[in-house]
Amino acid sequence: MSKPKFPISVKRGHVTVKIYKTPTRGCKSFTVVHHLGDQRQRRYFTDLALAVTAAETTANALSTGELKVLELTNDDRLSYVRAMETLKPTGQPLDVVASQYAQAYKILEGADIIEAARYYAKRHPSKMPKKTVPEIITELLAAKDRDGVSDVYLKDLKGRLGRFEKQFKGLICLVTEAEIETFLRELENHDKKNPGTTKPLSGKSRNNYRRAIGTLFKFAEARGLLPRGVVEFKSVAMAREDHTDIEIFRPAEMALLLENANPALIPFLTIGAFAGLRHAELQRLDWSEVRLDDGFIEVKASKAKTASRRLVPIPDNLKLWLKDHAKAGGLVCDYANMSKQFLWLAQDVETKLKTEDPTATFVWKHNALRHSYISYRVAQIQNVAQVALEAGNSPRVVFANYRELVRPVEAAKWFGIVPKEKSQESVPPATPAANAPA
Repeated sequence: MSKPKFPISVKRGHVTVKIYKTPTRGCKSFTVVHHLGDQRQRRYFTDLALAVTAAETTANALSTGELKVLELTNDDRLSYVRAMETLKPTGQPLDVVASQYAQAYKILEGADIIEAARYYAKRHPSKMPKKTVPEIITELLAAKDRDGVSDVYLKDLKGRLGRFEKQFKGLICLVTEAEIETFLRELENHDKKNPGTTKPLSGKSRNNYRRAIGTLFKFAEARGLLPRGVVEFKSVAMAREDHTDIEIFRPAEMALLLENANPALIPFLTIGAFAGLRHAELQRLDWSEVRLDDGFIEVKASKAKTASRRLVPIPDNLKLWLKDHAKAGGLVCDYANMSKQFLWLAQDVETKLKTEDPTATFVWKHNALRHSYISYRVAQIQNVAQVALEAGNSPRVVFANYRELVRPVEAAKWFGIVPKEKSQESVPPATPAANAPA
């Protein structure tokens, strides 16, 4: 590049501003000279680029009559020149930039604009696909289906994220932790005890929604649809879960239930009580999966809550209960709504009890069939790990959520409950190894 020839002339219309090379004491120095009326104006610079910018700015101002810019102090002029130099790559005029800065400052109420810009850039990466919450939910459900998760899990995930989708239809990158917390706190369900009213979700149910939403955001991050760490789920508050006492049926109560139950309910009640299958697993269980001759029930992965196949031993008393009901195939449970069946059965038992004691009451206990099985099975074989395997849970979950301490003698009574007409048939006591599937 050839060296510039001095003086350098910067022309705009009839206006000419000159730049002279004026070294001082061996140091570089450049003087920008122009006339304002009869006055000759000089400004000094140690950098040629700044001098050129100042000359161009001055020439532009003089040619358009914007003389006020020339009335700045020396320090102000230097700031102006530096600002113009900084803005060159953006192509934005100084006045526009100043206006935008002022607006941003007002919106942020004085907060750091650079930090705000970084936060925005984090949530709006220029090269990342822009996906909405509904779009990503659709992709997640399709991926989980291809992964072979259980139908129960897929249905549960779809239901919970469906409620989330109704409120959040925009870009997922715009959803904040605060908005998720508000959504969770405002979740309500219909109050069955008071028709027409609603009540907040329980802490456990709310945390289940939180877990489902967390799965959605982790999926979006893994697929590159959301920057990692945009939503810190650790900061999304968890609800306090009320730990209620685990309820179980006592042997006498179970015997009374079976004595008063509709025969069509017997398979459901006895498999739940003496094999511990979950209600949902029971409602999907087929008779072909009840292997009386082999001594176990097969819970297929597609029908299990955990999407994991397991074999559950059939104790001897359960064999007696199922003997007259077993079929080659077809659903074990013919009822779509078991809640009503439980209610009616409890009412029948209470009516029976009132014939002897008018003050007697009987209420169905929530999930008591499974709770009872796990509690009595642990007391029977003294092996939590094996019971957890049979029940499709971890030992930690068995201890935390299901197990109620009962005595081995009570366990013997529980697994000794048989149909009255078969009470003479022998039911040998089980040992830790008894009835375990091969």
